[in-house]
Amino acid sequence: MTPQTTLRRQRPRTATNPPTAPSIPWSHHQGSSCGLNLDVDASLCDEQEQTLVEVFNKECVLEEKDHTVPPPPRRRGAAKSFSHLRHPVGGLRALGRRLSVSIRHKSSSKHAAHEEGTTGHRRNVSGNGGDSHSPWCREPSINRRPSLNSVSALHSFYAPTTLITAPIPGRGLEQPPILPNSLSAGAAARAAAAAQNELARAERHAAKVAEQRVALDSESGIGIDLRDRSELSVLSLSLSLVSPANSLDPVAYLPSEVMAQVLAYLDPDSLMRAELVSSAWRDQASSHHVWRHVFRQAHGRHRASATATKKKQSSGLGKTMPNQDWKKMFLVRRALEYRWKEGKAAAIYLNGHQDSVYCAQFDEDKIITGSRDRTIRVWDAHYPWACRKIIGPSPGNSSSAGPMNNPAQQSTGKAPFLTISPPSSAPDEAEPFELPGAENYHSASILCLQFDDEILVTGSSDYTCIVYDVRNDYRPIRRLQGHRAGVLDVCFDDRYIVSCSKDSTICVWDRQTGALVKKLLGHEGPVNAVQLRGDLIVSASGDGVAKLWNITSGTCVKEFPSKDRGLACIEFSEDARTILTGGNDKVIYQFDANTGDLVQELEGHEGLVRSLHLDSLNGRIVSGSYDMSVKVFDVNTGALSINLPGWTTSWMLSVKSDYRRIVATSQDSRAVIMDFGYGLDGIELLEEW
Repeated sequence: MTPQTTLRRQRPRTATNPPTAPSIPWSHHQGSSCGLNLDVDASLCDEQEQTLVEVFNKECVLEEKDHTVPPPPRRRGAAKSFSHLRHPVGGLRALGRRLSVSIRHKSSSKHAAHEEGTTGHRRNVSGNGGDSHSPWCREPSINRRPSLNSVSALHSFYAPTTLITAPIPGRGLEQPPILPNSLSAGAAARAAAAAQNELARAERHAAKVAEQRVALDSESGIGIDLRDRSELSVLSLSLSLVSPANSLDPVAYLPSEVMAQVLAYLDPDSLMRAELVSSAWRDQASSHHVWRHVFRQAHGRHRASATATKKKQSSGLGKTMPNQDWKKMFLVRRALEYRWKEGKAAAIYLNGHQDSVYCAQFDEDKIITGSRDRTIRVWDAHYPWACRKIIGPSPGNSSSAGPMNNPAQQSTGKAPFLTISPPSSAPDEAEPFELPGAENYHSASILCLQFDDEILVTGSSDYTCIVYDVRNDYRPIRRLQGHRAGVLDVCFDDRYIVSCSKDSTICVWDRQTGALVKKLLGHEGPVNAVQLRGDLIVSASGDGVAKLWNITSGTCVKEFPSKDRGLACIEFSEDARTILTGGNDKVIYQFDANTGDLVQELEGHEGLVRSLHLDSLNGRIVSGSYDMSVKVFDVNTGALSINLPGWTTSWMLSVKSDYRRIVATSQDSRAVIMDFGYGLDGIELLEEW
């Protein structure tokens, strides 16, 4: 049989074993560009050659292309069968040209002869000198497992006896799908096979999960979901609300009470942005219930300490009443805090005393001052700041109103943005008090005072203290006598009234009876200031030492020395942990009451620190000095936050503050209200009285 007739033979599709390619004599030609000498007839036309190339290319690409995974490495020496080609001569010539690059420079080797499928006897195909076979001219070995991803391999492994026009689905790994013979149907077949394999993998995964599933055991509790059904329903509801597919508006879906609770957890800025979503959101987000929670969360009342005094400082939380505008209260409070930060306040001067005003205390309703002119004045805390009552002798002619502030000093700090000096409108002369066996009022300067809702206690240079009934139009109750010099400071709580004097002693009185309970001795100089917290008393003396006393034992527990002699003022925090002192060395000392250690020194004043006030609720320390300034320090860092110099024309003798204002008294016979809330719309909503 000639090579030409062998190449024209078609490969039978019904054969059980793949046919092998017939042997073709190859010879190595030194002058050939491809390195092959093909002994074939070269009289075929170009058209037949082109047809042969196209058919062969399609067959090779279909057999070699892997559509799923990269093909396994080829075994060198394997020959592709081309026995079904109708035009072998032109095809071999074209293949020689196309494969000349790939087989050039390759070393030759002998390969074992393979069986010829059509004749049953062996033929040795080799080149000159034992050149190796080209890999494209060998059929795959029947002993090699065909690739399941290859179309030709599937046809060879599961060779159908009839023409396949539609794909046959497989059964997982047991039976791969059979693809159709038609080359044009390969894409559909591959898609069907991939879908079938995916379904098989899903079934195997489900079976594996079913095998690993543990049966529920109600006795041991294995596999039981312990979550509450209500929690699961709320979780599913929340997921459905935020799902873009559902796009439910929670304001329209949830009850108003539930939505109010949700919105109450937002911060104020987020809540105001929520009001801009829609009219329904605005109605919900601006409700009084929501803003009451937000306001109290931001400015909530601090829990009162067990050692706090009976008189509570105004905290600016407003009154709890129906239809209270809590949102407006919050906005007013924010504007007020901004003014504190900027040091922006109005100056309101109270004219009426004829001499130095040594002391003052105030609340939302009234301001009470004591002066060297031996009188006590009760002022209205609101416009027009009129004097309600005078306790003491006839005031006579009012002092002339001199300059109210010092512009030269104010250039170094914050000046008032507005100055108000209401006219002095003294009420009728105070009615005489009926104190058995004593005068009706103090006969000397009023050096100190303190009041609460029930009583007012004053200390004077006449060595005595007088207790007044606040609820009964300030009628005197009793006089406390025991000191041998002027009373410089006084304080009290529910049980005791404590006074200190120039005689270096501290007297503890029973509040209800006025009896002297104890006299504390130990200071070597005048005791200028005292504070009371429970059973503890702190005192500051001109000897330069602050002392901590125990009332029960009457002994000194700790001492807190200054760097220079002379302490003029002292403050005791409500939790009885912090002690502040100030005096001649122009420094404010902060001590730890438990350990006695010096925590920090607050500097800034240029004169004696005459008065201190600790505003724990708002984190401020307010001080007044002989340098005619009032300064505000941060209670945590000790940094100077506000400097108010020159608001009076003489020494600052006393300072007190709350959430809105500072009241300072001066040697120039005036008291000045530094009002940070003056002119704010709705500032009255923050008042608690």
